[in-house]
Amino acid sequence: MGSIVEIDEIDDKILHLLIEDARTSLKDIGKKCGISSVSVLNRIRRLKKTGVIAGATLFASINTFGFQIVASIGMETESGANVEEILKYFKEHTYLIEPAVSIGKYDLCALIYAENITNLNERIETVRRLSGIRKVVVIVWSGIPYLNFEKINLTPEK
Repeated sequence: MGSIVEIDEIDDKILHLLIEDARTSLKDIGKKCGISSVSVLNRIRRLKKTGVIAGATLFASINTFGFQIVASIGMETESGANVEEILKYFKEHTYLIEPAVSIGKYDLCALIYAENITNLNERIETVRRLSGIRKVVVIVWSGIPYLNFEKINLTPEK
């Protein structure tokens, strides 16, 4: 795990403004933070250099592409299973999102998208048949998730 980077209230405000709309101009951010656009640029460069800003990501509305179902899957692996091979398989199949090793009841977890229940069931059965997978638990979400990071406090209490 990397070292903790301390940020001040202005950095926090810059980050939240970018989270809200990554296309906000440096000038507008500067006005809202009470600093110059050059200062905003320097702060963003520092936040990138320290790893606080790792890049910009586009979040597409997945249901506009015909994916009406999203589910979380938790997987228990068999003793001695090659977890790296399982993860490699997952990363090669586009219907699995963010496959990862997890801590707790399940050894692996991922999000899975599908067009309908039949399609979801086919994909889950494919996962169940993988070598090294002992058990798969599926939690179907009632709606497509919206990732909202605006309310996260980035400056921890001291």
